[in-house]
Amino acid sequence: MHALNSVLIAGLILGLLAACGGSSAPLQANAGPDFSVNIGESPTFDGCASTGEVANYKWTIVSAPDKMSDDAGKVIREVDANCSFTLGAAMGVDEVGPWVIELEVRDAGGNTNTDQVQVEVGP
Repeated sequence: MHALNSVLIAGLILGLLAACGGSSAPLQANAGPDFSVNIGESPTFDGCASTGEVANYKWTIVSAPDKMSDDAGKVIREVDANCSFTLGAAMGVDEVGPWVIELEVRDAGGNTNTDQVQVEVGP
């Protein structure tokens, strides 16, 4: 009987959270699958498969080819609404090699979660 009461109470709490706008999905970043592009192409980054109540998407360069190593740590995009974007020509990928880009998602409470995608840039 005690176990049944615990299950009923847990169900009631989840129901109240849902009624108050709470999300049943945990905050989880999803930067998408690794992909390849060639120099001159504009890569598209897609974090739309992230779950939870995402209020902010931030994309940061984690690592870059040797000639571009100063770019590590550079935030390339931070927005509240759009979960995907195409890198514009002004910030184009112009060095051959592996780039690691991190997506950080944040909810209204300040909780965060991250995921990374590797972009292999060819000639």
